[in-house]
Amino acid sequence: MDSITDQAPDIAPWRPYLLASLQGTKDIPESRYFQLASVDITGAPQCRTLVFRELHQDNEIIVISDTRTEKFTEFASNPRGQICWYFAHTREQYRFDVTAQVTTFVDNELWLTEHWSRLSDAGKKQFLWGSPGTKRHDLNPLESLEPDNVVPSHFCVISLSVSKVDYLNLRGNPQNRIVFEKQSDGSWCSLEIIP
Repeated sequence: MDSITDQAPDIAPWRPYLLASLQGTKDIPESRYFQLASVDITGAPQCRTLVFRELHQDNEIIVISDTRTEKFTEFASNPRGQICWYFAHTREQYRFDVTAQVTTFVDNELWLTEHWSRLSDAGKKQFLWGSPGTKRHDLNPLESLEPDNVVPSHFCVISLSVSKVDYLNLRGNPQNRIVFEKQSDGSWCSLEIIP
């Protein structure tokens, strides 16, 4: 890829764009949600909305999940996925090519406990209703089946390591689009392209 900007291995040139988008929309709750696509065992794409939790210094996008969900199984067989994140207020779209790494309580008890402790009571209860995707027997409010002061064994953190970013800014005329791609040596190249 022809580059307009070559960066040191530890600096991702797309990172300031995303941080500015997050800062500019910090009072808009919807800006914390993005769509993550994975592939199931039949090769069919599967897409769902997730809540952004943090951006690690190593440029990994962090989310939380449940090992009993389809995405856990999908990433176990194929860790590749793509994020599509649109910021309506700033009219920016990011498409991230990612590789998922799932961390369970057995892998890193401290990190999982930290993420669990940051959840609201309502957020914790969502992990304690029962297995996702199983039959619901009535329409009564869902009840927690376990205490919420203990991290459940099915709680996990997914680190989404970014290898490519397609950034589109729909403001202005002309609109701006830049593709950032991680090279084999860890450096990043960026290229402005026609939207």
